[in-house]
Amino acid sequence: MSSSPSRLDLSPGDDGCSLTATGVIDSHTADGLLAALTAIGHDRDVTLDLGGVEFIDSSGLRSIIVFNQELVDAGHALVLANPSAATTRLLEITGLADHFRTT
Repeated sequence: MSSSPSRLDLSPGDDGCSLTATGVIDSHTADGLLAALTAIGHDRDVTLDLGGVEFIDSSGLRSIIVFNQELVDAGHALVLANPSAATTRLLEITGLADHFRTT
């Protein structure tokens, strides 16, 4: 039985301040997510669309938390758009649901 790395597709929005994530956010893909978010910058609010996320673990959550804190420190916010059921569940069980703006 072979094990393949998980897959995450990241699509930047045309507006320059949004990113859509589709697939799995775990230890194999979390650093890529953080890098893509960081590439957007910290000079404005950023929207992360999580509607297509099938699974997210603590590594993925850590990337979101780190970027959110960087934005907050810069006076801006991370908005989680369309959080999938998997994302919503993780935010609820970790007690972080109220720490993020969602749409």
